[in-house]
Amino acid sequence: MADKTTGGLTAVTEAAIGSLPSIADLYDDTLLPVEQQGEARHMTGAQWKRYAQAAVSVYVDGAKDAADAAADSAESAERSAQDAADSAANAAGSAQSAQQYSGKPPIIQNGTWWTWNAAKQEYVDTGEAARGNLMYATFYVDAATGTLYMVTDNEYTGPQFRLDGADLEVVLNHG
Repeated sequence: MADKTTGGLTAVTEAAIGSLPSIADLYDDTLLPVEQQGEARHMTGAQWKRYAQAAVSVYVDGAKDAADAAADSAESAERSAQDAADSAANAAGSAQSAQQYSGKPPIIQNGTWWTWNAAKQEYVDTGEAARGNLMYATFYVDAATGTLYMVTDNEYTGPQFRLDGADLEVVLNHG
């Protein structure tokens, strides 16, 4: 490096700079000689620190944004994994329940429908009548006599009817 005299500073050679003792740390109040636009000036350690921070801030901000996005992605992946585990458990339960009911169709017993109850591991009476015959009343009027007739099966258990003068009334069996 060529010798230079700048801004009133004594000419310094590369060898002379290398022979100076080094500093252990650069503190905020450390003074450093610098040349700026041909003039001798000084710079503090705090100024160097701000310069270094500004130089790397674009990288730090980008790295922070990337780390935040990665953390959000990890949280989303964790939620997705938990949802998948819950879905798998529900599917397993449904499969087990389906297996319980397969091969256990409803049956007729004592004149009512019985269905399989997986929790009790037995057939349970639904109380629904298991008949294929007519389950409602029908009416007709004999045109010759004007008499009203009600027709039902022998096993009919629906509401009963009665005439009250000219009115047909429904009699509900609450029992």
